[in-house]
Amino acid sequence: MIRVIFVYFVLAGALTCTVYGQPQNANRTAPPEEEQILNGDSGPRYQLALSYLRGMQFDRAISILSELRDEFPQHNIFFEMLKEAYINSKRYDDAIALLNDEIPQSNPEQQTVLSAERAQLFFLNGNEPEAMNLWYALVNTSSRTEDTYRIVYSSMIRVRLLVQAIDLLLQGREIIGNPNLFQADIAYLYSLTGQHELATQEYLDILALSDQQLNYVKGRLGRDLEQNGALDAAIKITKERIRAQPNTLQFRHLLAWLYEEKRQFDLAFQEILFLEEHSNDSGQLTYQFALRAAEIGAFEVAGQAYQTVLETHPNESIFSDARLGLADMYRLLAERTSQNRDHYQKALDAYINFLSDFPNHSHSPQVLSQIASLHQNIFRNRDAARAILIQLNETYPHSEIGYQAQYNLGQLSVDEDDLVSAYTIFSELSNLSDGELSAHARFEQALIKFYLGQFEESQFLLSTIKDDTDKETANDAITLRVLLLDHPPLDSTNLALINYAKAKLLMRQNRLSETIDLTDQILTTWGQNPIADDTRFLRAQALLLDGQSDKAMLAFGELPLIHPQSPLRDRSLFYYAETLENHGKSSEALKAYNDLLIQYPGSLFVSQARERIRLLRAESI
Repeated sequence: MIRVIFVYFVLAGALTCTVYGQPQNANRTAPPEEEQILNGDSGPRYQLALSYLRGMQFDRAISILSELRDEFPQHNIFFEMLKEAYINSKRYDDAIALLNDEIPQSNPEQQTVLSAERAQLFFLNGNEPEAMNLWYALVNTSSRTEDTYRIVYSSMIRVRLLVQAIDLLLQGREIIGNPNLFQADIAYLYSLTGQHELATQEYLDILALSDQQLNYVKGRLGRDLEQNGALDAAIKITKERIRAQPNTLQFRHLLAWLYEEKRQFDLAFQEILFLEEHSNDSGQLTYQFALRAAEIGAFEVAGQAYQTVLETHPNESIFSDARLGLADMYRLLAERTSQNRDHYQKALDAYINFLSDFPNHSHSPQVLSQIASLHQNIFRNRDAARAILIQLNETYPHSEIGYQAQYNLGQLSVDEDDLVSAYTIFSELSNLSDGELSAHARFEQALIKFYLGQFEESQFLLSTIKDDTDKETANDAITLRVLLLDHPPLDSTNLALINYAKAKLLMRQNRLSETIDLTDQILTTWGQNPIADDTRFLRAQALLLDGQSDKAMLAFGELPLIHPQSPLRDRSLFYYAETLENHGKSSEALKAYNDLLIQYPGSLFVSQARERIRLLRAESI
């Protein structure tokens, strides 16, 4: 039985890793087991034959292996290697003869496997009718067991006879008298042959037997849904099955998942509501759905889901989770919709109310941190932010949240132009450990040195940041190092670079009008300096944040034209497209995103551009 199961899985795997009907790589021959190691000159001859196989010199290998097989018929390794050599050299008649000799000497289970291989060789040799006769003879004259059908089916799919394999398994299901046999295999073959509705029927039959198979069915279906028409077919058939069996909850679970895969969260929510009504889930199903919908950007339906939890489970623990989830959703909504201050205000109010109602909640420290972040980075209420950060730092010393609060206090000092205090804070944090926060602090130290015009010290600190830190910090550090290396001063006083560094600090401190004035001055005075493209990009960012979107779009759009060799060309084009999109110019944004894909196929922004294109096209539909 072990041999049968092994062969089944190996052959079934061939659908994804084998070129059908072609000789297999000679390197797949396993070395002999310990008891098969030979004495005398047989060992060197075996090694020579193996080297010939690996070198694709099959005729030479065959000559040696034929002798070894005759001398040592008890060693199966020589039979396997000789058969492989015949197949690789397309000497199918010789391979068939070899099998004819081996089959009578094998045990019954091995005979079935070898006979299926023999039929496969007839097919490869161009004799399909004989191959089919041999395959069907195996299942018709044997005990007609499930294993026999699996062996024959696996042999068929090795030579890409997918439709015939389906017919074989359907026959086996009927003859054995078990309508649930081979469901996963038949579903997989239906998917491979583009019969997605039939594949879904099989998967639903699996699910009908046990709701424990839901994740398994999702996993199998998930591999096929990107095929053209597969998702629509799966939804259609699942809906039909639900109409026939409306109270089979696992079907509705599957349909809700399929709707989510199609990004139809409103329809998915209707299924979730039905499931909640007919189960004792205590709101978890709706809550988890709300989390997923918010993360993907389906904020309206996510809000409805959170409200449903709040209305239906007011006295349960999940009530507080939904309150916090709703606050997080408002923040996400603001971050993804042009930094809308109204949504940020809703998030802030929701966080504050949450703390008021649940002061001892396990997530209270994280909520306090979010409130401080909103005060610091969005509403510029530095006093409120500082009070919370000091509280966190003192309440949770020597902890991740305490250190993070200390880090944010350092950033607050930068915002207030107290660079000395900020540098002291970041120096303490950078010596804590080799973790990510330490790397962030080291980068902040380098930035402060950069703002102060101390470029050599900045470069040294940047060089101490390890490459295995988080991607964002590593990329920022590389960007600053490249800027310092690629923009040598054109005058002995470094004035262009010094002023650019000051403009970067002004931008960070949200002193937007001063940033715009200084970048205009740099471009007027040092327009030919290598720092000009960075300055122009910084000016465009400041214009955008200052609400001057038309000027910002123009600035982003013209940078690639003015600086055709700048490494910021793709970034500027992406910002240009994003600004167009955020200001309702979807068709123009779509064109700009497509231009980025065409002009800069190796850009780091390609994946983001593709996602935006997909969403814009979906919205237009």
